[in-house]
Amino acid sequence: MAAPTISSKYIQQPAKRRKSSFGCRIHFAVVLLITLVLELILLFATAGVTLAIGEAALLHSILVALLLFWQQKIFRCPGGVKRRTAQLFVVATAAFGPVGVLGTLLTVGMHAWYRRTTTSFEDWYAGLFPREQRDEVSELADFLEVHSQLRGVAVPDSFRDILANGTLQQKRDAIVLMSKHFRPEFAPALRGALLDPDNSIRVMAASSIARIENKFLERAMEVDRAVANAPDDIDMLLQQAKLYDDYAFTSLLERDREEANRERAKQIYREIIKLQPENYPAILGLGRLLVRTGEVEEAADRLQKTLQFRNGEPQLMLWYAECLYKLGRYPELRKLLRQHGSAFIDGPGKQRPRIVDAVQMWLGRGAPSS
Repeated sequence: MAAPTISSKYIQQPAKRRKSSFGCRIHFAVVLLITLVLELILLFATAGVTLAIGEAALLHSILVALLLFWQQKIFRCPGGVKRRTAQLFVVATAAFGPVGVLGTLLTVGMHAWYRRTTTSFEDWYAGLFPREQRDEVSELADFLEVHSQLRGVAVPDSFRDILANGTLQQKRDAIVLMSKHFRPEFAPALRGALLDPDNSIRVMAASSIARIENKFLERAMEVDRAVANAPDDIDMLLQQAKLYDDYAFTSLLERDREEANRERAKQIYREIIKLQPENYPAILGLGRLLVRTGEVEEAADRLQKTLQFRNGEPQLMLWYAECLYKLGRYPELRKLLRQHGSAFIDGPGKQRPRIVDAVQMWLGRGAPSS
């Protein structure tokens, strides 16, 4: 199967390999034409009874031996394709005479046409992950604007829309950008690309996921080494915990590894809280993880204590509200929303309209009674 052609302003095309020299092509063409003429002479001489079949076979064998010597000792044009073409030329001539020479000519012509309509596997793979350095936000915004999919801050949703409804080239561009600037929010879109009807999109998505996993493992080993050298560095511990936290729920890694990431992140968050009991990012991160792993009572206890000294923090209250709902403490949830509903609407609600709808429902009618 031919490798897909990459052609996009978002993908830096690799440089084409240096073409064979003009003299090399002339050399091959001259030998090929001389061989064709000699083989035709032998054919017509044999057909006209000028040569006996045994004599013609002997002369044909001598010609093939000379071609083999030429191919092994004289023909030195660089490139695997050229060497294979010369080998094909010798074998085809030995087996089919002038028909083999004409078949080699046809093969060379078809190969030249094929090279104009596709790229090599190496170029295609290099095009998946170009080394172009560019501002992440600008590149994402530019891409989404070009495809008319940018809607406020809903970048992950826009990528999902492109992969669901875009053209083949738009899907390729989206996968390349998500791989280059991966964020956990992109994971559902990449997983969806694994089920795309087009085989090339599925291959690109699988390659991107493998690359993301490798980058995570490399980054994890780097951060682990840094923490081992400075075990009391709060900032470094937070980086370590956030790294494991970010990859704990992407569903891109193996299930056992994601479970290990969750437990590792919780352990690191707890270590940070021991060193710095009022560290807000660690408390919020641990509370969020506890909620998502079903340890709601512990999460509610930690978040409630934190609210006492960070009253009005939207993200903190959002996860505390989630705890109250899961625990069935509806009166406390309604009281929290009445006191701080505007903080939910003006904060997380701007990015997630469903939060606004939920707050309005709980402040009105239709909410569960205690």
